[in-house]
Amino acid sequence: MIFSRIDRYIARQVVLATAAVVAVIVGLDAIFALMNELDRLRGDYGLGEAIQYIVLRIPRRAYEYIPLSCLIGCLAGLGSMAANSELNVIRAAGISLARISFSVIKPIILIMLVSVITAEYVIPPLERIAQSQRSVALGKSMTQSNYGKGYWHREGHQFMRFTAIEPNGVLYGIAIYQFDEDAILKKITRAERAIYQRNRWQMENIDEQIFTDEKIERVKLVSRQWDTGLTPASLSVVMVEPRDMSISDLFSYTQYLQQQDLNADLYLLSFWKKVTQPLSTLALVMLGLAFIFGPLRSVSPGQRIFSGILVGLVFKYGEELLGPSSIVFGFPPIYASLIPIMLCSIAAYVALRRVG
Repeated sequence: MIFSRIDRYIARQVVLATAAVVAVIVGLDAIFALMNELDRLRGDYGLGEAIQYIVLRIPRRAYEYIPLSCLIGCLAGLGSMAANSELNVIRAAGISLARISFSVIKPIILIMLVSVITAEYVIPPLERIAQSQRSVALGKSMTQSNYGKGYWHREGHQFMRFTAIEPNGVLYGIAIYQFDEDAILKKITRAERAIYQRNRWQMENIDEQIFTDEKIERVKLVSRQWDTGLTPASLSVVMVEPRDMSISDLFSYTQYLQQQDLNADLYLLSFWKKVTQPLSTLALVMLGLAFIFGPLRSVSPGQRIFSGILVGLVFKYGEELLGPSSIVFGFPPIYASLIPIMLCSIAAYVALRRVG
C-alpha cells in the first residue's frame, strides 16, 4: 500500500512539472512563431488566419519538445522533493533507488504513449489542414506565378509543382514538366486549377508548351482531363513535411521512393527519429535521475532547470547535426538517432551506478 501511495505521489509531481514545462516552452515557441508569421500577412492571409495556423500546429510543437520537457519535468518535480528532503525520507524508509526510478518511469511511459498516438493520428491531419489553409490563402490569387516554394512531386519522367493544395481534392497553380528518357524537356503544362471528381482530375485554364526540334508549340485550353496516379489521399503526403508525417505514412512513402529509385534518406531520417523518440525520452529521464541523486541533489531549483535545458539542448542539437551528416556521409539514418541515445544511456548508467 505504501508503495502505491509513493508511486502516485511521485507520478503526480513529475506529470505536473512536465505539463508546466510543456506549457511554457510551447507557449513561448508559439508566440515567436506568430511574430514570424506577421511578416507574411497579405491578401486573404490576415491575423486571424495566422493565429489559426499557429493554434493548429501546437500539438506538433508539443510533440517535438516532449523529450526535453520530460527531462526538465523530472528535474523540477524530483528536485522539489529533494529540496524538501522527501527523497531522503523515502530512501530512509528502505525504498531503493531502482524502485524510485520505476515510479518516475511509469508516468513517463504514459506520456510517451500519448505522444506517439498524437504523432500518428492527430498531428498529420492538423498539419494538412494548417498548411492547406495557409497556402490557399497566400497563393490562391497567384496560382500562375512562382510564389512561395510550393509542393513538388515526381511521377516517372514528370516533375509536378503545386502552389496550393486543398485536402478535399482541389489543386492550384499546377506546373508539370515532362522529360524524355534522355532528360530533355519536352513539354510544360500549366493550369490554374484542377478538381478531383469521380476518380479523375479535371484541369482548368490550361497553358501548354510543347518543345520540338524545330519550334515551340503553344496550346491553350479551357479544361481537360488529367491522367495521373495522384489522388487526394496521396497528395496528403506531398503537402506535409517529413517530420510531420505519421510513422506509417513515412514507412510507406519511403518504400514508394525506393521503388522509384529516388533518395529516401530524408524520410528515413524522420521515420527513425519518430520510432526512437520514446527511447530518447527514456534515456534523458534516466540521466535526469542520475543528476537528482548525484551532482544536482543539493543545488537550487534554477540550477537544476538550467542543467536540464543545457543537457536537452546538447542532445537535440546532436541529433540535428547527425541527421544531415548521415545524408552527406552516407551512413544509415538510424545511426543518427541511435548514437545520441546510446551515449546518453551510457552516461546515465554510469552515473546511477555511482550513486546506487
